[in-house]
Amino acid sequence: MPRSHAATLLALAAVLSLFLGGCIGRGDAIPPMVGIREPKNGTTNTSSDLRIVGYAMDDQGVEAVRVNGVDLLDSAVYAGERGKRFVEFAFAMPNLSDGLSTSTIEVEDVTGRKAVLNYDLQIDNEPPTLDIVAFERRDNGRIAVEGVARDNLRVSAITVNNVPVQFTPAMEHRFELNLPAGDPDVVVVEDGAGNRIERTLD
Repeated sequence: MPRSHAATLLALAAVLSLFLGGCIGRGDAIPPMVGIREPKNGTTNTSSDLRIVGYAMDDQGVEAVRVNGVDLLDSAVYAGERGKRFVEFAFAMPNLSDGLSTSTIEVEDVTGRKAVLNYDLQIDNEPPTLDIVAFERRDNGRIAVEGVARDNLRVSAITVNNVPVQFTPAMEHRFELNLPAGDPDVVVVEDGAGNRIERTLD
């Protein structure tokens, strides 16, 4: 099992333990919980073989996981999952194209309590842009670079010679850096969907 997947399951198990512990002796005091694990930020640059992966949990047991009205637990793939306190699930969103698509995910527990999540997925194939405003090689083996990164949704990462720029993801970010020169000097900008642009400085 990949480390990231194992870490996610351990974290969810810890949450479930607290969740269940708080409900002991109170009957079915709260509705079930539902969350999406992948795509992590609800944005991706491809609809090919795309699966949305999530989880449902409840202190009494999960009775149904409905996506746009269809109960996933009716499928043979989930045989034996109905009634469990923690259920992982996955589904596809057909006929996706660039833009925003929404799926309604409803989880029902064995006592009839429900939780609803309207999950938005953004398909984005437009890469970010990068404008280098100024660039200078200095005699001390360092470079000074100033630039502006933009994206139609949001810029999520900028690196210069593999050094990450610290900023809050936004549609536009201006940066100014003074750092050791590379061989070559490269700026990489990535958006939330994984689209990227790379520029070699000269």
